[in-house]
Amino acid sequence: MKLLLLGFLLIYASVSLACYKEELSDHDNFTNCKYLAEKGDQKAQYNLALMFRTGKGIDQDLVQAFTWYRQAAEQGHIKAQYNLALMYQTAAATDRDIEQAIEWYQRAASADNDKAQFNLGLIFHKGDGVASNYAAAFDWYTKAAQNGNANAQYNLAVMYDQGLGIQQDYAMAYMLWKLAADNGHQLAQMNLDTLTEIMTPEQLKLSQTLADKWKSETASQQDN
Repeated sequence: MKLLLLGFLLIYASVSLACYKEELSDHDNFTNCKYLAEKGDQKAQYNLALMFRTGKGIDQDLVQAFTWYRQAAEQGHIKAQYNLALMYQTAAATDRDIEQAIEWYQRAASADNDKAQFNLGLIFHKGDGVASNYAAAFDWYTKAAQNGNANAQYNLAVMYDQGLGIQQDYAMAYMLWKLAADNGHQLAQMNLDTLTEIMTPEQLKLSQTLADKWKSETASQQDN
């Protein structure tokens, strides 16, 4: 079965509320965030970077966005770490540097950021600037999938369906596509319909058992 490998390279575009107030104008919010950012407030630094990135309250300036994302990221701001990694990966206002992208994705991923975990999986799956490494891709997709990332659940199912870095297992592929479909993933639902035609009743039953176990274990991990 030929399947589409999904990519998910998106910036975080939501503000932190350290200096941003909905009732203020974009200009006033920019002024407030710049004041606090220059004093070292990491949330304000992230907001300021986002304003420069999107041109909200100030003319768009990707170089300034990169600078402020970097400052917030170095202070441990997870979304800033992710957006900084994405800028390195896509050569936005900087030379493309996949090693730096991986480093900053890993910092965000270590804090259970599912988008960073997914993008790491995608880098190693596709061999984007590094040698393709199915084992690493499998590990990062699994972490992201356990954190509820539907794209990771989809791509992990692709690996099980095609036997990439793991023994081919239609039951696991079906289970993961079912999870992704339950999360609103339309392509996963299409693949479920196709896979159902070639699976035995026993495999389908096993898939449901695996799905129930996955959901239970994931819920238990999130509660701890």
